[in-house]
Amino acid sequence: METFLKDVRQSLRMFFRSPGFTVTAVAALAIGIGANTAIFSVINTVLLRPLPYPDADRMVVLTITSPQGSFPGASVTKYNIWRERTDVFEEISAVAKTTVNLTGVDNP
Repeated sequence: METFLKDVRQSLRMFFRSPGFTVTAVAALAIGIGANTAIFSVINTVLLRPLPYPDADRMVVLTITSPQGSFPGASVTKYNIWRERTDVFEEISAVAKTTVNLTGVDNP
């Protein structure tokens, strides 16, 4: 324990002798810790946590394929056909995708 206290005192003396280095080191540590925390929070929320739905691993998104490309979603008519004539899925639901622009300009 005595050696540890000597090391701490020596470190503090060195930090006070060169305050520029101390500020730079503390700032680098703070930025690194903050960036890692932010990245982990995003990855944890988006990738690691399951969706807040029962049996979320069984959910699928149906898409329409045309010569112009593939697009998620379908028309009301296509949705009704899928719902009435498909027995592959246990249940089919539709979600209306709405866009909300809170900035008041054309593209947020």
